[in-house]
Amino acid sequence: MKSLKLIFIGFFIVLIKPAFAQQDAQFSQYMFNNVYYNPAFAGIDGLSRGTMIARQQYLGYQPTAEKGGAPQSFVLTGSTLTPLANKSVGAGLNFVYDKLGPLTTTTVQLSGSYLFRFKTSTIAAGARLGLLSQRIGADYYKVIDEDDRIYRDLQTKGASQIKPDLTLGVVYRNPKFYFGASFSHILKTNFTYGVLTDSISSRLKNHMYITAGYNLDLGTMIQLTPSFIVQSDLKQLTYMFGAIATYNDKFWFGINARESFAKKDVNNGGKTLSNDDIVFLVGVNLLKNKQNINALRIGYAFDFVTSGVNAKSNTSHEILLSYVVIPPWEVLKPKIRTPRYRHDEN
Repeated sequence: MKSLKLIFIGFFIVLIKPAFAQQDAQFSQYMFNNVYYNPAFAGIDGLSRGTMIARQQYLGYQPTAEKGGAPQSFVLTGSTLTPLANKSVGAGLNFVYDKLGPLTTTTVQLSGSYLFRFKTSTIAAGARLGLLSQRIGADYYKVIDEDDRIYRDLQTKGASQIKPDLTLGVVYRNPKFYFGASFSHILKTNFTYGVLTDSISSRLKNHMYITAGYNLDLGTMIQLTPSFIVQSDLKQLTYMFGAIATYNDKFWFGINARESFAKKDVNNGGKTLSNDDIVFLVGVNLLKNKQNINALRIGYAFDFVTSGVNAKSNTSHEILLSYVVIPPWEVLKPKIRTPRYRHDEN
């Protein structure tokens, strides 16, 4: 049994170290889906929006085992401003599927926000509560002793659990600038995977997210939007910064830089692990509606890893689709002209 435990734990160490203990799915087009990171963004722009991002990280990665370890992530979010409290309440939904080797995480959560409006700015506070499921796949391991109790339980019973999860956040926003901070996994949920209670457990760490962006008009046709995101479990850190240029409110392209680093244990040398990549983004806004808002957004991100590629492939790919709809309570009633009250000028 000890041999299987060592294989199991060793697999996770090898798998997770290159991703710097990445517990949450990461996305390069974060600036188009802030509500995924922070529930206070729900409804803050006054729109009803659905956004999907699909990410294949380290495309072409070939592991030594039969099964792959390259992360695959999918997120679907929806948010809207509701008519409650004089349109001061936002609501949102998050669905996340994240696969990292043998570990599959599925999350379904509901978000709520309250907006405090001032003359030209808004401050919002939000909370997100829901369920987080983790499952370990047994067919990813080369087993020395097939009669091992843990392995038999994995094969026959599986190893999965569902636990509650909580996120809190705040946002400041005006027509030119936004800044948000949030804390996820506040409950510090501990997964013991049922049958593996006496051998393996995994506790979700608190994660802090800080996001910010600024809209800068360069003439009448081009808008430049610098932005950044910082995410950390207070021991390891990933940050990403760059800018997107939008032409005629329709086409955009941008470049970002991401760096992740984590300090190794002193017993292992006490060095700092570092990982860098460059991200190229392109996209288009389509289907302007009667409110002069682009209803459809299509985006693509290409990540090229520039360092730390010994345990992974160089490239990652990401596709974004986003769509805006007008909620029923925002639909303007058509004007009705009545001859009785119509006065033509002479």
